[in-house]
Amino acid sequence: MRCSPVTAAILVCSFASAEDNLQKLNVVALDAAGQPVMGLQSTDFQLFKDGKPQTLAFSRFTGVKPRQAASPLPNEYSNRATGLPATVVLIDLFNDRLLSAAVINNELTSALKNFESSEGLYLYILTARGDLLPVQPVPKADTELTPPAEPWTRNIAPMLQEVVKNVLGFRPIEDRDIAIRFDLTAKALRTLGSQMRLISGRKNLVWVTHGVPLYGAGGSDQLNLDLTAPLRLLCEQLKRAQVVVHTVAQSMKGVGAAMDTASTQSLQEFAGLTGGRYYRSDAVGEAIQHAMSDSRANYQLAYYSASQAVDGKYHKLRVTSPRKDVRLHAEEASYSALPPIPPGDQERNNLEIAAHSPFDSNGISLRASLSPDPETKGKVDLHIRIDPSDLLLDQRQDRRTGKIAILFAVYSEKGFEQSSSPMPSEVSLTPEQYEKSVRDGLAFRQSIALGAAVRRIRVFVVDRQLGTIGAVTIPR
Repeated sequence: MRCSPVTAAILVCSFASAEDNLQKLNVVALDAAGQPVMGLQSTDFQLFKDGKPQTLAFSRFTGVKPRQAASPLPNEYSNRATGLPATVVLIDLFNDRLLSAAVINNELTSALKNFESSEGLYLYILTARGDLLPVQPVPKADTELTPPAEPWTRNIAPMLQEVVKNVLGFRPIEDRDIAIRFDLTAKALRTLGSQMRLISGRKNLVWVTHGVPLYGAGGSDQLNLDLTAPLRLLCEQLKRAQVVVHTVAQSMKGVGAAMDTASTQSLQEFAGLTGGRYYRSDAVGEAIQHAMSDSRANYQLAYYSASQAVDGKYHKLRVTSPRKDVRLHAEEASYSALPPIPPGDQERNNLEIAAHSPFDSNGISLRASLSPDPETKGKVDLHIRIDPSDLLLDQRQDRRTGKIAILFAVYSEKGFEQSSSPMPSEVSLTPEQYEKSVRDGLAFRQSIALGAAVRRIRVFVVDRQLGTIGAVTIPR
């Protein structure tokens, strides 16, 4: 790898991996008017786990900024977050006892018809038979995004009328068994969570439902069941994919309905354990707006925590701020229900997803461009600029140090073709170099050969301590 003169003296090859016990969570920071609070530092957050203060290793604002700190140069491409935050709306006909077409059409049409843009907004229905039906789905892997001529939300009323008349019907008799009902619901949520993984960072799931009872008769022997543990496991799986669940306890009778206690508890658990919010009936529009507002005000925190046994035990989480003008919202607890993924496997999994995703990844802010290689015919220079404030950099004496890897993938008209091997580097910056790179970007340059069939390339930067990925696509 060849680096720019600014950084050539501060890079050393390294294959260090992420820390096993580095934990991450999303935190929303709002002011008294419900507007995003930007510019917070790690010292503006206080994190407690089981009542014990935790030392923050990293904090980063991942919300939507009014404008980029440094605009791209001509022919330079950026992965900075733009447009609407990613939000999926799931209308649940499987768990709603008497939810009618009129309720769906009126509530959802009122919520979505006036959206100026449908970017980042998707819609699914869980049918009365327990099938997940995509109405406006998250784009599939290995597809290229094409901007729509107009927001799909403008035609929401006729679209829903056509869809709903084909999916309303009787639920299977087996859904009286709460174990079967929970399993079908969990399968749909896992499938949806897997599709949402293609979107980097925090994603919102607004689930309009009557909820799933946690207790009741079920199973082959029809014994009394307690589904609390599998629900918490499902929440941990969604949280690992950074899916934040906002639940709307919809009812035919509206906000005055008396909801089933066990179902209400399940919806509150989904929201509390993933960092979302719980809403009573007739609040679909409010839930969607709040979910988007929360994403615009989101910070990612990272902290080192002692390894926990995989025993399903409850661990209370609380995030506060010494600033009185800041209101924070985050997940309320975690359960040691999932074994940790080895850092190397996690990095490979994340890169595989990012390489095939139709979206760029904004875990690390990047700008990149291509130019002819002045020294070698048939090659091009790949220029990359990284925002160092998005990296986990340890303070060691008078330097900030961190570990990254850079690679790229090429795409033809058929889609993904191949990726390069990771090029690992160790970053070590003096205070002056750090301030300059925050302003101008941490610069790298790599000479690469591109075949005639290559239509675009995607550049990846991996923070090997934090485990986050930035990716930006350059058309050719």
